[in-house]
Amino acid sequence: MLRKSLLLLGLAMAILWWFGLSRDHSATVLWFNAVAAVLSFGAAGLLDEPDEQPSAAIVPALLGLGLGAVFAVGNARGQPAWANWLNFVLALCYLGVAIAATVGVRRRVQAHARSLSGRQSR
Repeated sequence: MLRKSLLLLGLAMAILWWFGLSRDHSATVLWFNAVAAVLSFGAAGLLDEPDEQPSAAIVPALLGLGLGAVFAVGNARGQPAWANWLNFVLALCYLGVAIAATVGVRRRVQAHARSLSGRQSR
């Protein structure tokens, strides 16, 4: 789930970068989208598919926090509002993926602990 989500969000960032720069060349905030897309694709390639390590959720969390900072700085510097708000939406998506990955890992760990405690009581 984490790998697919990072690939999908990386693709969204790349499309936003490409579409945004073709529409408005002065929007320098869009170059951060290109960096986030490359980081998202790279992280998706490095993660193992069985998302059993809870530390893997840090990647989308850091990308989400970084895009949140880009949103704040973009608003302060007078970048186009549409680019800033799309960065904010994508930041929330990355943070949502991080939360979902953490909850999924926690549920698997709890289920495994219950299965182990059931074996020990026999």
